[in-house]
Amino acid sequence: MKLRLWQSTDASALLELVETSTDLERQMSLPGTLQEAQHLIEGQWLPAQGRAVFCLDDGQAVGLVGITYSAQQEDGSWDRGWVYYWIADRARGKGILKSAVRAVCDWALGQYNPPEEKHPRLDTELLGTLESPNLRRLELGYRTNNPASGAVARYAGFTVEGIERQKFLYLGQTYDAVLAARLRQLPAPDFSTGVAVHHIELWTQNLEQVRGSWDWVLTQLGFSSYQQWQGGQSWQAQDGSYIVLEQSPQVSGAHQRTRAGLNHLALTCPSAHKLDSLRDQAAEHGWSELFAPNYPHAGGPQHYALYLENTQGFELEIVAPC
Repeated sequence: MKLRLWQSTDASALLELVETSTDLERQMSLPGTLQEAQHLIEGQWLPAQGRAVFCLDDGQAVGLVGITYSAQQEDGSWDRGWVYYWIADRARGKGILKSAVRAVCDWALGQYNPPEEKHPRLDTELLGTLESPNLRRLELGYRTNNPASGAVARYAGFTVEGIERQKFLYLGQTYDAVLAARLRQLPAPDFSTGVAVHHIELWTQNLEQVRGSWDWVLTQLGFSSYQQWQGGQSWQAQDGSYIVLEQSPQVSGAHQRTRAGLNHLALTCPSAHKLDSLRDQAAEHGWSELFAPNYPHAGGPQHYALYLENTQGFELEIVAPC
């Protein structure tokens, strides 16, 4: 796969993508003719002041990564950029898009360094030949029910900043949107050696029964509300990992932590003082304490922790530094 600039001659390939890929109607006004495809490319994607739009090419166009610049300064430079991206169905699931978005965002912030070794599936050599706009801030958005787009954003170094409620309306259904940003002054996470935890997914028989208790404890520990959809919600940590709570129709029985599988989830707390405060408030938010007579050393004399159980029998251990 190669990252290159769009060309007017990509119109026929774009028409083919429109016919064979899903969800593209949410990315653009779909062209129906070759002439409309050419107008779209020439009017919105060819190189021009205030934007940089790249094509993903595996022999023909299969995807796009674009940035629209805004807030022009007195010296003519741009301050911010809005990032958007998509890829054809046939090229999904290979890690190509997230690598491309990461590279383009690095370039836009003036932080692109040509890799010492070529990416096994993606050639971004073009970026090393182009002058960066040296933007200060990059922004993007995606639907809360689109975890694949969220994964691309995290890999590209974006941090969730908020949720726009009922941002989009499609076919009578409203969708919340995640707002995320990446700042030039803050280093993006290094995924070159992998990440220990990507996400943890917990299933529940009754989401509404325990949603509030999970939301309280996770936000108290520094997680932020990340995604929300009918039947599920997630919360994201500072390092980009996240916890999912979902009421799946495939749940086959009640949680039992003494059976084989996950026994409990353990999370960190910044201080012993904060842990004591959580202990005092836990009962008000749907949690009961386990091993209370031995608090805070139920896990041993060198272990300062609070053990909680919710109404569905799920155990949560919160650990503070001794």
